[in-house]
Amino acid sequence: MKNQELSRMALNLSLAIYRITAKLPAGEVLIEQMRGSGNEIAATLSVAEAELSSAGDLAEENLADIEKKINQLRIYFQIAKAQNWVRLINWSILDFEYCKLQREVIFRYRELTQIGNIANKHELEDKDSIMSHNIKAPKKAASLKPTALSGRRLNERQIKIMGILDKNRVLKMSDLIPLFKNNISERTLRNELQDMVRAGLIKKKGTNRFTEYFKK
Repeated sequence: MKNQELSRMALNLSLAIYRITAKLPAGEVLIEQMRGSGNEIAATLSVAEAELSSAGDLAEENLADIEKKINQLRIYFQIAKAQNWVRLINWSILDFEYCKLQREVIFRYRELTQIGNIANKHELEDKDSIMSHNIKAPKKAASLKPTALSGRRLNERQIKIMGILDKNRVLKMSDLIPLFKNNISERTLRNELQDMVRAGLIKKKGTNRFTEYFKK
């Protein structure tokens, strides 16, 4: 999911909670508990995604907080379901949607953590490769011919990217996505670029919308 999609999803679910709890008996404690939890989840995700846009990371404490609030809210749904105030399907749908939101949050965090770890690894490798007097060891120019890549050869897109890097030196995802938007998804493109990074054909700096790729 793209930035802000998770917070929009949480906001829509919070509004759904308001609609359903409006049918509960007046003064019922669960009304405020469910509405409050829904609002807190939406607000926490909104703040977390704003930080993600500016810093390129999703704090682990944000993840733990969101998970805790969703688990608490799902317990409220089970209690409300046992009261038969409204059709049971309402609570089942809400429970399913919040469970899906929770999985998306966890997936997003793990994806960004993995990307960050890979970036840090390459930064350390760059530092280790610097010789005395800050002179880097000379490297052979990469060939544009099909090259072995994780047990297979470069595909046409990857060969094209290598050619573009020969001319432009540095490329951002915003430069590459328009070139392949009709043939490949953004996630697949990122995976192919990551394969090239792991194979040592290109380097990567930064994360998310700040990511830059350049030849070694």
